[in-house]
Amino acid sequence: MRICISLKFVIQLTLVAMLVTGCDRVKEEYYEGRSRGAIDVRSGQLKIAFVDGVKMTNFWEYTQLLQKRYAIGWLVYSLPANPRAAEAWVRGYNEVATADIYRRFGTNVLDQTLADAQ
Repeated sequence: MRICISLKFVIQLTLVAMLVTGCDRVKEEYYEGRSRGAIDVRSGQLKIAFVDGVKMTNFWEYTQLLQKRYAIGWLVYSLPANPRAAEAWVRGYNEVATADIYRRFGTNVLDQTLADAQ
C-alpha cells in the first residue's frame, strides 16, 4: 500500500513538472520570437511568420503579393515536439513585425493583401 501511494505521488509530481516545463517552453519561445522579430525589424527585414503546417488558402498568392507590393517576406517556424511553443514563437515574432509593417503601410495592409489574393 505504501509503495502504491509513493508511486502515485511520483507520477503526479512528474505530470506537474511536465506541465510546468511545457508552459515555460511556450513562454521562452514567445520571447525568443519577439527577440528575433526585433532583430529583423532593426535590420530592415520585413517578414511575416507562419507555423509549419499551417493550412491557409491562397498562401502562395498571399506571400507573393506581399513580396511584390511591399517587400515583405515570410518564414516558417517549426517545433514538431511542441507545436504550442512554435505557435508562441510565431505570435511573438508577428507582434513585433506586424507593428512595424502597420506603421509603414497602414493597419489594413495584411487584410487587404489577403483579400486580393483570394
